[in-house]
Amino acid sequence: MINNLAELLSAAQKTPSIIVSVAGAHEIETLKAVVKAKELNIAIPILTGDRDWIINILGQLGMDPTVFEIIDEKDTARAAATAAEIVQQGRAGILMKGSVVTPVFLHTALGPPGELKSGLLSDVELYEDGKRQGCQFVLVSDGGINISPGIRQKIEIIRNAVSVAHKLGIKSPRVALLSGSEKVHPDFQSTIDAVALVKMCQDGAVDRCVVDGPFALDNAIDANSARLKGIESPVAGNADILIMPNLEAGNIFCKCLQYYGNRMLIHVAVGAKVPILIDSRTAKAEEKLHSIALAKIMLNAQNFG
Repeated sequence: MINNLAELLSAAQKTPSIIVSVAGAHEIETLKAVVKAKELNIAIPILTGDRDWIINILGQLGMDPTVFEIIDEKDTARAAATAAEIVQQGRAGILMKGSVVTPVFLHTALGPPGELKSGLLSDVELYEDGKRQGCQFVLVSDGGINISPGIRQKIEIIRNAVSVAHKLGIKSPRVALLSGSEKVHPDFQSTIDAVALVKMCQDGAVDRCVVDGPFALDNAIDANSARLKGIESPVAGNADILIMPNLEAGNIFCKCLQYYGNRMLIHVAVGAKVPILIDSRTAKAEEKLHSIALAKIMLNAQNFG
């Protein structure tokens, strides 16, 4: 089992480098991240973007630009298309967003004539909680792609998040379906969805996990809160995966972790034939580096997808 971010980075260094195709590589934190990934023998980047800008920054970082494959494309949409084509051709195993807005990046990468999509794409975010025993990772989904998922989409979001947990070595992750209340309420659609999702998972919709809800955030992650509210569940107070009711909740929660909680937040988008990285353009190089490491772990794990 990979228990924390340090172990994640170490594990990613123990296997041969993978090629990562970067769309819009003319962005400083992205470029710093892939340079570091190359130095650590985690990944070798193919850089698509403004060639002159990339060469200039590589020089400032003390790197020889001639050791990198750089494809000159200043238009970000065309850069995304080129980067995706490199992956489709089998030349790279990871697709990464740089200076491209996420909707343009995903539309270009996954839309016609793209052939990367294999199911519902969802963003799985991951942060480290040092108060947890054993594995310190908590996974969150979906705060980046699916705006207002229905029950069918939420099953896929759960399945994708569980697949990431499995590849980190969490054999039977505890999945909490979050809402604004732990009580079923007719005005909270997410609580009604949770009842159906729990039943579907009990009937085998998602393998090798324990799903329960609805939960408010406190009784999903804090055992004392669950005890005080009289909630008895194998998931209560110790969730490995937090399934958000919609993108707004997931996005706000994750940004609160970063900006108020000072947590490193890393991403991998699941549901395509390869891992796709859609870290925010405001994310720091260290976050992007660890996202590359996570994608590599995902790719090297058996039965990616």
